[in-house]
Amino acid sequence: MIKRLLNYGICTFFIFIFPLSVETQVRKTNFTFPDAGEYKVLKADFHIHTVFSDGLVWPYTRLDEAYSESLDIVAIADHIEHRSLMPDVTNLNKSYEIAKWASDLYNIVLIHSAEITRDMPPGHINVIGIQDANKFEQYVNKSNPSDSSRVKEALFEAKQQGAFIFWNHPAFPTPDNKSTWHPIHQQILDEGLMMGIEVVNGERYEPIAFQWCLDHNLTIFSNTDLHGTMAQKRSIDGFKVMTLVLAKEKTEKAVMDALRNHRTIALWNNQLFGRQEHVEPVVKSCIKATLYDRGDKYLFEFVNESGFPFTLQFSVLPEGFKIRNDFAISINPYETVAYIANVSENIPSTLNVKVLNVWVTPEKNLELFIPINYKRDTSLP
Repeated sequence: MIKRLLNYGICTFFIFIFPLSVETQVRKTNFTFPDAGEYKVLKADFHIHTVFSDGLVWPYTRLDEAYSESLDIVAIADHIEHRSLMPDVTNLNKSYEIAKWASDLYNIVLIHSAEITRDMPPGHINVIGIQDANKFEQYVNKSNPSDSSRVKEALFEAKQQGAFIFWNHPAFPTPDNKSTWHPIHQQILDEGLMMGIEVVNGERYEPIAFQWCLDHNLTIFSNTDLHGTMAQKRSIDGFKVMTLVLAKEKTEKAVMDALRNHRTIALWNNQLFGRQEHVEPVVKSCIKATLYDRGDKYLFEFVNESGFPFTLQFSVLPEGFKIRNDFAISINPYETVAYIANVSENIPSTLNVKVLNVWVTPEKNLELFIPINYKRDTSLP
């Protein structure tokens, strides 16, 4: 009886403070990416928790945080098996239903999701784009909720609901804290029950998971797995964690299409991890190079049109073109850096660079040619 009253009290408290939370000032960070060709570069977190499983915040708060972080897409993936803070809640769709109002208010795409939380193997698996979370409970062993014996049945249910399925934090839960590809992972991959992997979970980047995504044609994810508050996370690691989604528009349908076609990039600790065909157009959309011809001298400018910093290394400078002695430069978000340039040959049209904080494999940085916009302008100071 006391437990029921305490649970009721928690619910009442959060319901009472909600009107205050929506009237409280929320500061939105300026963290944007320009469109990359035909695609919008949307920012997403597909793995967060609320008090409806083992998180510490109300669903509305997760949308406040997402708005503050400048996210476009959120998936609240509360555990099917574990509801430590709300043991008497029987509707497993409740966190989604509560958060939907706030997502509409903030213009954030909220995708109905859940986490299927079983022993390794296969471990913890997110199902996003589901219709009804309650249908997964029939595949849970009530005496041992982490029992993985019926996990494939749960994943088939997710597939039947049209969900996208990905493997969370492949190093956990394991005794040695190492990522291992087990036979069941190959089985669920072959049966269309695994479509992606978290390359990043919170503060941990997993290079082998990145390689698995490349080897098995899986979608790349980088998620916070938030249980506490975003403010707590910021105080610990201080960097952004999110998945960049290359979608044709900001709708759930377009986002799900992007996931199924592997158009994602992991963002972690001021680094990007993704396939060459995805990261290259994003970087090209962010970094603009211009050479100003002022008659007797030249000015070369790099402009970063995104909220993400880049570190560029000049692979081979064009013949007769020199802009500085250093071999690499850093360009902060929304920053312009300028150099006096020496041009003794033809005006170059491209600049070959290696991007030291963008990865196309666990060992290889992105290399690309950045177009140089040439302007004859003697009016510059």
